[in-house]
Amino acid sequence: MKGIRLESKAALDFIGFKLQGSALTTYNPHLIKERDKASVFSFMLVLREFLIPSTSKDLLWKEWEAASPNKVGRHMGIKTFANWLEELQIKLIDKDGNQCISEEVKRRKFLNHLPDYMKTTLVPQIHNLWTFNDLVKKAESYEAARKHERISTTPKPAR
Repeated sequence: MKGIRLESKAALDFIGFKLQGSALTTYNPHLIKERDKASVFSFMLVLREFLIPSTSKDLLWKEWEAASPNKVGRHMGIKTFANWLEELQIKLIDKDGNQCISEEVKRRKFLNHLPDYMKTTLVPQIHNLWTFNDLVKKAESYEAARKHERISTTPKPAR
């Protein structure tokens, strides 16, 4: 994009070639709707309005409260759940820009939502010095072992 002024139509065309997914889907209607007024800046405003997730604190807090590794009756997996908690922790900030969710609160949320088989076997082994990432790694290994155990104990069909 070197040598192209952001205010120019060429800059908007160039960006159009680089877009994928939802951004590209939003790009074409924007060009049609704005015709001669379309610019990189107007398109960035459209992207911000329609594609960037809401930062409404109430919605984020409700999401935190409802956070569980089970969605619609399916277990999402330990790593996915841990990543989701991390993302919510990052997004939930106070008016001064400080995180509202401490590492200990995130750790507790994670532990409280472990599957029952992990609560009975993993939780007694946990050391207070373990970080959130240590917990996630250990829980992932339990999850992998459980999957392997179920696969190896499944009876083979007779031929």
